[in-house]
This record gives sequence, C-alpha cells and structure tokens, in this order.
Amino acid sequence: MDALRRADREFSSRLALVPKTAWGEQSACEDWSVGDLVDHVVGGNVFTIEILGGSDTATAMEAAIAGATSGAARRRGAYDESAREMLECLAADDALGQSYAHFGGTMSGAEVAALRCEDIALHAWDLANSIGADEHLEPALIEFVWERMSRRSHELEASGRYGAGSRGDLADGASLQARLLDITGRNPGRALA
Repeated sequence: MDALRRADREFSSRLALVPKTAWGEQSACEDWSVGDLVDHVVGGNVFTIEILGGSDTATAMEAAIAGATSGAARRRGAYDESAREMLECLAADDALGQSYAHFGGTMSGAEVAALRCEDIALHAWDLANSIGADEHLEPALIEFVWERMSRRSHELEASGRYGAGSRGDLADGASLQARLLDITGRNPGRALA
C-alpha cells in the first residue's frame, strides 16, 4: 500500500503539470495521446474498484471503459476520484487478504494493489516524459517495482505489452530506474543511464 500511495503521488504530481493544450499530443506510449494515457490509468483504477467490489472481469472492464471515457472531459478530477476510491477500497478490512477475479486469474488484494502500483508508476514516468517534466521517480517506489518486475523480465518481453523489451545497451552502472525503464521497453534516456 505504501508503494501504491507513492505511485499515486508521482502520477498525480505529473498530471497537475499537464497543459490544457497537451491532451491531444503524442505521449511516450506508442499510439496513445497524453489524454489516452491518463484515460488508461483512470480506467485501470475503475477496473480495480469494480473487482474489489466483487464484479467479474467482463463487468469490471465495461465499467473501466465507461469510467475512462466519461472522465475524459475532466481528467484530473477523474484520476483523483478514482485513485482515492481505489485506495479506500484496498484499505478496507482484509481487502489485501481477500481473493479477487482478475485477468491474470484469481489473486489476492495485495497482488492487485502491487499490479496497480507497477502500472501507475510506469505511467507516471510516461506522463513526465510526454510533457517534459521531471522523470525521476521516488527511489523506494522504483525499488519496489523493480523487485517485482525484474523477476518477470522475460515474461514481460514475451507478452508484447512492453514494446520490444530491453534494448540491451545500458551502460555499466545504470541506475535502477534506467534498468526498470529498459526492461519495460522504455527509453530511459542518457540522463538516467
């Protein structure tokens, strides 16, 4: 939960910097505008709220799409509301220990929270990169996400959801953030390498 709260702060702080004119601009994510990127994160939060409430994945996905679409006119508020509600749901008694239906199969609330943390943290970097904001994320957050995702680096690359995966050209001594960005198909840039 601490890492998820950190991811939320990182995303929210970049979201507050998005100029009104930037929503239609290309984001760091191929085929997505800056607005599409934010809508995706809002949709992920809504999906999580739904499954924590007992919805099956199909119903949760319908709600996620509707939530992302309806929030597009007021993206900052939609993100803030969905993040707050998701965090409240996860903080409820025994929510982390309960089992929930997810696309990856049945998983604990703790695993659901960790997956949201990964997604929000990486998209915080994407958003920062897209609008030219500070791309450095909190070290404790990076450590948490790296610990989880580095164990699955081959699986991530094979999934096709992370671009071409690692470029394999990071300098010796590259930062943990640069290594995380690399295994998730992002170009960490010279400043972070």
